[in-house]
Amino acid sequence: MKEKTLNRNFIFLIIGQASSMFGTVLLKFTVSLLILDLTSSAALFGTITAISYLPPIFLSPLGGIIADRKNKRNLMIALDSLYGIMAVLLVLSLSFSNVLILITVIMVGLSVVSSFETPVVQSSIPIIQEKDCLIQSNSIVSQINMLANLLGPLLAGLLYSIVGKAYLQGVRIVFLGCAICFFSAALLETFIKIPQITLPPVSNPLSAIKKDLGESFHFLTSKQIYVFKAILLNAAFVLLIQPLITTGAPFIIRVVLNLSSVLNGLSQAFMGAAGLIGGIVAGVIANKFKTNKIYWLFWIMGMSIAVFGSVLLLDISANLTYILFVIIGIVIFISASIAGIFIMSAIQQNVPNDMLGRIMSFYSAIVNVALPIGILFYGYLYEKFINHLPAVMFFTAIAIFGIGYIGKKIYHHL
Repeated sequence: MKEKTLNRNFIFLIIGQASSMFGTVLLKFTVSLLILDLTSSAALFGTITAISYLPPIFLSPLGGIIADRKNKRNLMIALDSLYGIMAVLLVLSLSFSNVLILITVIMVGLSVVSSFETPVVQSSIPIIQEKDCLIQSNSIVSQINMLANLLGPLLAGLLYSIVGKAYLQGVRIVFLGCAICFFSAALLETFIKIPQITLPPVSNPLSAIKKDLGESFHFLTSKQIYVFKAILLNAAFVLLIQPLITTGAPFIIRVVLNLSSVLNGLSQAFMGAAGLIGGIVAGVIANKFKTNKIYWLFWIMGMSIAVFGSVLLLDISANLTYILFVIIGIVIFISASIAGIFIMSAIQQNVPNDMLGRIMSFYSAIVNVALPIGILFYGYLYEKFINHLPAVMFFTAIAIFGIGYIGKKIYHHL
């Protein structure tokens, strides 16, 4: 790791992000368990969860505009403080009879804040880091996110199993712990120094939105068409890969292979760890692996999926199928993590500093649209073709090979 990568600003940024991310994962997972216990309804739980996914789709572009026009450090402080306030509001909501409605409103509020936070953080990294440190920097941020998503649910599940819904005072303590994480992140972010990017002032806010969105679209479609294509290609990749595994793992393990929920949970832990390993590997090979070779990773993923499709055609035991599925999932998650980090870094390197917020918010919005579509799509495929799962795997493998072939031409220009 180069010493200049871990400069003062970046250290405060990643520690603040670690505290904020851990608080977010712990909070959302605890809330999901509480909602399930309060309602005992999978449909209602799914509806509330789906509603919370909507704000980033519509608000991310506005978040990008604000990220480019306002002081990024102050925005980070304000947004993490809002997270903390909402965690405190969750504590208070447990005292009311209409607690479910209040929790839903607060969860939507958390999602709104997230819509603005993501482009702020993603656009700050290229400003406080040198261009040749971007891959290493993004790999560190990715590792923090993966670690939070790996440890957060484990801790939340452990704490919740201890306190449970019958002991709301215990749940309040968990929410207060999350609030401390958020306020600590806000405090750490006060020590970050991010150069202010000055854009021409616009008196009318609506005119500013129209102007900034128009400039972004013109930049992507005229000046950096390959950045635009890379973003769209990554959205297609997210639509295919993540739902294939995240939707497929519980279905294949519990329904198709008829194995225990313990093995299902173990598979999720292994794949989460694989994503973390992918982030570490990306940082290690940052100066050796070139962006124009990313298509190799897609071909590795496509081949892995095709191999699993072939495994499903064989008459082998459920336990052996499970082991092979987990091994293949680990390979896919490592490859996907490395590819994602290199793609994001390449996009950041090709975007001017005064447009980073808007372009990265567009990137986030496209991914946020692709992911739920992919989840619905693969949910339908798995249920409709439960007796023809190899065909689903082969279809996905061919699509991933196609993305790799198209990407071979696009990534060469980044």
